[in-house]
Amino acid sequence: ENVEDHHMNAQGDAGANLLSIFEAQAYAKMIGPFSVKDVGSKAWMRQHNLIEQLNIQAHKNAVTRHDEFVVEAILEYEKIPTLIHHLLCTEAWKEKIFPLIYSNVKLSACIKVYVALYHEATVCNLLEVLLYHANACENGGDSICELADYCYRKLVKLSNKRIVPPPPQKNTPDLATIEAETSSDTLKRQAKDIEYTTAMSCITLMRFLTEHISVLPVSVPRQLLDNLDVLMILVPLMEATPWQRRTKEGMEKYVENKWMRIERKDRFRLCKLEAQVWLTIYNLLMDKGCRAMYDFTNYRKEVLTRLKRYINDLLKDQLPILKDLQRLLEEISMMQMPAPAKPLHLVVPVARIREAIYTKSPGLERKENEWQDMAKAQLKGPFSHASKDMMEEMRALAETYSGGVMEALIEDPKCGRCGKPAAKRCSSCHHEWYCGRKCQVKAWQTHKPVCELLSGAIKNKSCSKVGAKAEAKGKKSQKNGDTDGKKTIPGKNSSPIVDITDSKQIEATRKQSSRKEDISDKPSASEQRLKSTPVLSSEQNLSNSLLGEGNVQLSRIPESQSAENAPIPVDTDLLDLEEVE
Repeated sequence: ENVEDHHMNAQGDAGANLLSIFEAQAYAKMIGPFSVKDVGSKAWMRQHNLIEQLNIQAHKNAVTRHDEFVVEAILEYEKIPTLIHHLLCTEAWKEKIFPLIYSNVKLSACIKVYVALYHEATVCNLLEVLLYHANACENGGDSICELADYCYRKLVKLSNKRIVPPPPQKNTPDLATIEAETSSDTLKRQAKDIEYTTAMSCITLMRFLTEHISVLPVSVPRQLLDNLDVLMILVPLMEATPWQRRTKEGMEKYVENKWMRIERKDRFRLCKLEAQVWLTIYNLLMDKGCRAMYDFTNYRKEVLTRLKRYINDLLKDQLPILKDLQRLLEEISMMQMPAPAKPLHLVVPVARIREAIYTKSPGLERKENEWQDMAKAQLKGPFSHASKDMMEEMRALAETYSGGVMEALIEDPKCGRCGKPAAKRCSSCHHEWYCGRKCQVKAWQTHKPVCELLSGAIKNKSCSKVGAKAEAKGKKSQKNGDTDGKKTIPGKNSSPIVDITDSKQIEATRKQSSRKEDISDKPSASEQRLKSTPVLSSEQNLSNSLLGEGNVQLSRIPESQSAENAPIPVDTDLLDLEEVE
């Protein structure tokens, strides 16, 4: 009986997975590098979907403490350097291309630009899961130096407050400001939010690199301690506290990728990001090899001793290992520092990946007009309004975020217009959420282009499946013969067409067709003014309905409907909301 229960639980866990073990291995094998000019292309979108699915499954395995087959697959094919290449290439695109195109992107193509921005956060999240393991850090080889450079650049921006926490959302959003926001303003705001999220991930990545510094190549400790001098950035970062912000309601801290209000009694409790910074400092100063390699000077002594004021009994109760760090800082404060000596560099790392991205040939950097030519080509190609691959790419994105595994990872939905908690979503694209009909009506002009793309992609997929089944059924019936007096048309609706040989059937068919003609020839006044809207539908499982394959049922809105709940005028195809319990 216990064996049967264990077998059923194992089957249930496997059924909730987004990927199987064999799919994870195949996806990991297909990950490859790309260039800046390829961002947004069909091949690049395929790479993004692969990495996104691996990232979701890797987090699911980590949360449930399941077999981490995604980590094993990526390590088996040695894809850590390739993921670092993705990270650096997306960073270059955001730095050089995005400022040139975001103000000229059409509304229907904004979602692809957002995906390109979000790719950086996706790769960072996946690396967080991977580099938790020491063998993953070892698998990265010399490319870990370039990852350390990337994290260092983000931490410098955090400590200098060039990357700041996003402003808190108001309890009562300013709808006039939201309506006045253009698509370029939205992309700019989203870019800042993603930049902050990736910078927070870099704090965790830096901690993992220092945690496993003993298994890394010899060039990595030298890069961290000498070339970058990470300790001189971590102290100002601790003083800047970018993981917390103050609002009118009180203090908030960034915990698990969202802002949480902190009660006054818990104000001195460590959040995870703050603890990561302390652990990074501890790893670099308490490791004997790092301490022997680090050249203590008067300036470094002055900066490091600034940490003493933050270490108190309350902090040591939460992180007991900081007692040893406090003792070391006391010793450093009493030491007489020798004159700085010029270090002997035996190994000098070369940023090969970054150099290949920013140069078109060895030693020759790309000029500004070359980046401008790339931006113009992307506006005409992958980020254009009439991209021929847009529908297929939207369908692939919809498939990526479907499945029961997403339920445990997504947050509670909020209204796409006012930001309040939402319980209803668009019944066509199953993507945008609203608190009610009023917000949907006012946001329809903005949502309509994206809705048409997503719903069109899902509908095409549904029709292709139904058509294939009907065609297979038609071929089968032709092969077996029409023994029941019914015929089917391959590729169309699978309902049979009856041979009209009986007079009663002929008369009934004529009456039915004439009734349809009467209805279509005499539209009501309200039907001339308003478009049809789908009937409210209700579902309990959110993730299973993201790719629902049902035709939308339509109903007419009576003329007596109030102006507040009435849909917007004739030039739109306003869709109704479905309520999700």
